Amino acid sequence: MVDELFEVFEELFERRNKKKKKEKEGKAAKGGHAAAPAAPPIFCVDCGARNEGGARFCMECGALLPSPGEELRCLSCNAQLPLKAKFCPRCGTKAAV
Repeated sequence: MVDELFEVFEELFERRNKKKKKEKEGKAAKGGHAAAPAAPPIFCVDCGARNEGGARFCMECGALLPSPGEELRCLSCNAQLPLKAKFCPRCGTKAAV
């Protein structure tokens, strides 16, 4: 009885090891992990220089770069403002920086 159990366990371990080996070979054939897509470039609000997508500061003038998807909104009328705007083009309220 004990010998039969050992045989069953050995067979299960062999199957498991074969399965793991196939998975590793499959990943190696695919080139390992998939590369993350590159972040789009970010343009500086102050000088207009093109910077890498992950940059936080401009490499030309050192200004803080906007976060991807960041937009300014007017506090009075909630209109979308250009990043360089000092005043809202819709209502004339001073833009909060």
